[in-house]
Amino acid sequence: MARSRRTKATIADVAEAAGVSRGTVSRYLNGGHWVSESSTEAVRTAIEKTGYVASSTARQLRTGRSGTVAFLVDEEPAAFFGDPTFESLVASVSDALAARDMSMVVLLAGNAEQARRAVEFLSSGAVAGVVTASIHPTHGTLEKILDQEIPVVNCGYPRTMAERVSYVMGDEAMGGRLMAEHLRERGARRMGVIAGPADSPGGTLRLDAFRRAAGGLLPDPNVRFGDYTREAGQRFAAELLEADPGIDAIFAASDVMAAGVLDTATERDAAVPGQLLVGGFDDSLVATSVEPALTTIRQPFDRISTELVSVLLREISDGYRSAVTVPVELVTREST
Repeated sequence: MARSRRTKATIADVAEAAGVSRGTVSRYLNGGHWVSESSTEAVRTAIEKTGYVASSTARQLRTGRSGTVAFLVDEEPAAFFGDPTFESLVASVSDALAARDMSMVVLLAGNAEQARRAVEFLSSGAVAGVVTASIHPTHGTLEKILDQEIPVVNCGYPRTMAERVSYVMGDEAMGGRLMAEHLRERGARRMGVIAGPADSPGGTLRLDAFRRAAGGLLPDPNVRFGDYTREAGQRFAAELLEADPGIDAIFAASDVMAAGVLDTATERDAAVPGQLLVGGFDDSLVATSVEPALTTIRQPFDRISTELVSVLLREISDGYRSAVTVPVELVTREST
């Protein structure tokens, strides 16, 4: 017997007819107030054209998830759980959403397969929007999310995507400048920097501002690019001090890497701050759990998280794209 052709239209059929993503169709079916006027009209016309009839069970399931936001981190699990800044951000964003009676799911997309599954999940319309953090260009994850017309806000400056995506960032340039000025005031005359990855704000904006404020006190060879791990701080501090014994101050672009610098200083019997000044970034729990406690740049994660949620909800409601920069501050402790 010949198999009969499927005649019942699906969300994919509606999306194709309307020229929009499946996520947009799902949001239309969940109330329509998260879809632009033009997309609303296109979906409505496509539904009439295809004869689509929504499953009441499927609609109920989707509606039950409509108060949920995804927090997507472009890192492997080891990096995610090893970085205290992610813990602070996830907790603060979750609290900010809870204050609006919304929930959050966390997605890790550090490799190609994780990224594929994350984009597939987000494209299903299961969440209202997504907060992204630590996004790298390797898998094109952010571009794929935007291409699916999913409301998104990035935590941090998104570099090449700044014209397409909303973002909230701590003032990276302000932080780099404040640390360089502080180290100069403390008597530093030859500095080293362990920046973040070259494709991250910690490897660009923080470094550039620090270099400008440090002037000739930061020779070009005295810069390394780490991965925000303690091991990177240990390894690159050893490299810097071996290559240039005259270094009397090291700025690391995260507290975790700065803790690694302290480890290396201890191994080399270099007194901190007597012989070597050490500065970090973030003011995470690590900053006060090491000896000596770290001078660092405080990122106000509570405020950043509140802004992330506000910007995302505005984008969800009316498609308005925003860019918010939050001031940071220098916190002086025993390491300088």
